[in-house]
Amino acid sequence: MQASLLLIHPNDLETLIIEAETIQYVLESSFIRQSFYLGNVWEALNQVLNPANQQAENSLKFIIQTEHPLSEKINQPSLVRYNTVVRVAEIQKNLQHLTVDEIKKRYQFTVANTAPEALEQELRLAELKLIYLQLQDFYREAIRNNWAVVSVFQEKIQPEKLI
Repeated sequence: MQASLLLIHPNDLETLIIEAETIQYVLESSFIRQSFYLGNVWEALNQVLNPANQQAENSLKFIIQTEHPLSEKINQPSLVRYNTVVRVAEIQKNLQHLTVDEIKKRYQFTVANTAPEALEQELRLAELKLIYLQLQDFYREAIRNNWAVVSVFQEKIQPEKLI
């Protein structure tokens, strides 16, 4: 499964909830203001952002796998979900307190460094750090514009453009 996060104005989100019948409709909607393609990296990043021993008040549980199903009309409603502007603000506040160094510590704690895989793990860590910084910017932009966040999970999501 690949993931994308989408930014949308709350009024447009209401319209999308009413109109959306397929995942592709959501991905191609003219209401989407900005998108962030996470690909397959989302699972590792989500695990690093939500370690098993994390306290509930600082949870980033809904950062990638957003909270509310978008529409029951969509074939698999659990694959298209959204966060309200209020939840986006909570997530962004928690993201401000989580540094790249903390991401590195969490990642190193979740994987065992073995010699043959050390280079692969370093590359994965570099990718996670980059994606995390982009995720922080994504949520900062959402707050700045008072936008909601929609998450879409699908096999082989093809981004329109990478940048």
